[in-house]
Amino acid sequence: MKKIIMLALGAGLFLGSCSKDFLDVSSTRYLSKSDMDKISDYSTHLKDATLYGLYAYNIKAFAGGTTGHDDFGQKGFDIYTDMLSGDMNLNSNIYGWYSNIANFSEMENYASNPNYKPWRFYYFMIRSTNQIIGSLAGEDGTKIPESNKDKVVLAEAKAIRAYMYYNLVNMYTLGYDANQKVLPIYKTATLINQPSKPTKEVYEFMVNDLKESMELFESANATETRIDRITVDYMVTKGILAYVYASQGDAASLVESARLSKELIDSGNYPLATKEGLLKGFNKTSENPNWLWGGRITTQTDLDLVSWWGQVDVFTYSYAGVGDTKGMSKELYESIKDEDVRKKQFVFDKVTDNNGETESFGDNAYIPAGKFYAATGKFHLKQRIIESDYVFMRIEEMYLLNAEVNARLGNDADAKQVLKDMLDIRLGDTSFVDGLSGDKLVDEILHQTSIELWGEGKIYAAVKRNKKSFTYGSNHLSHPKQTFNYDDPRLTFKVPQSELLNNPVYND
Repeated sequence: MKKIIMLALGAGLFLGSCSKDFLDVSSTRYLSKSDMDKISDYSTHLKDATLYGLYAYNIKAFAGGTTGHDDFGQKGFDIYTDMLSGDMNLNSNIYGWYSNIANFSEMENYASNPNYKPWRFYYFMIRSTNQIIGSLAGEDGTKIPESNKDKVVLAEAKAIRAYMYYNLVNMYTLGYDANQKVLPIYKTATLINQPSKPTKEVYEFMVNDLKESMELFESANATETRIDRITVDYMVTKGILAYVYASQGDAASLVESARLSKELIDSGNYPLATKEGLLKGFNKTSENPNWLWGGRITTQTDLDLVSWWGQVDVFTYSYAGVGDTKGMSKELYESIKDEDVRKKQFVFDKVTDNNGETESFGDNAYIPAGKFYAATGKFHLKQRIIESDYVFMRIEEMYLLNAEVNARLGNDADAKQVLKDMLDIRLGDTSFVDGLSGDKLVDEILHQTSIELWGEGKIYAAVKRNKKSFTYGSNHLSHPKQTFNYDDPRLTFKVPQSELLNNPVYND
């Protein structure tokens, strides 16, 4: 019966992946009102360029401007970076999605869709935030709205704009190089073309946006955590700024990152996940009080196999469920202590669902069947229309970030304490942390980041900002047991050909 289901589903998926992954050749620099109207077919909110339209677009299928089944907003690009980090493996290559990222062939091609899609997506979102900012704060973005409601909308738009630039910096630069010119800066929706700017200016722009966002939240008396936690509020903005400072990497910035992340930890708004919570599926914002920001998905969102869940979850009726699984590096899995509850988040080869039915996914597969599973439950191929949420930020990130930046500053005692505070729930005996210092402490924090945040799109940026290396597991399909430096050009996205052709002032 299982083979019949797989063949029936597989035929449809095969036809989809063999058809051309069509490229929307409209330049991101020339997105117009008519472009917005086209997008409104997917989200009626975007017809008016509203804030909630941006949140809707952030989780929509084909948000990167193609028909690819790996194209579904931020979480799609989280898979890209997780693949490149080596922590996430493509366990088999039946349908072809992600294979050319895993083997680097499309990473080196300026005309490839994997280089185009994130660029197009992030600059589309930037232009949309600029429309909102312009409507509330004037053409130069400096006007302060009178109503608290408008202040909050403006605060969110500025924070989202900075978040988009933060992702562009992580993906398209080799790391913080103040004078490297890679990214154009767009401050208003009316600008057509802008040249690439020094990375230093991009960071200044992000920091300024995030600081102004926090000031607007404060002015509007809107600093409390929102109940639904599905938007970028004051606390999320603070978390994004902590990441930006950590990425910039100078001593003063690391101090600021440590301060902001500690404020979030000490806020008392977000308890660490319990052992039970770590095995609860990561599928509902409402059931995970440790989440700062999630994307709410219901049947009305109308996502199906073209989604993060479709690509990662074996209980969803899509690619992973019929064999194209994504799993953990063998060596990373084996490095998790047996008494660590997070080891139960992964299953080797055979996955048994709640009906007692067992599926085998191969002896190279360490499946996240205990960490990520559909809100409809552990039933093979049951979730057809997605009704499981996305996680974008959770409090454990701030514990790990705080430990990291303190270790980089030489504050080993503080770094070890906050790391142990998080690990105590997971494995009990954390005494192995006590003897660590310097680079060994940083390495252990990154190791714990790889385990804790596996599949959440965070480790790629962490390794790059620490100027470390990526080591691929022995079960990697293309590069087993190989190590790549953080600045290996094959692991950094290329400015797409469409930008270089359509923006005549890019190199000015």
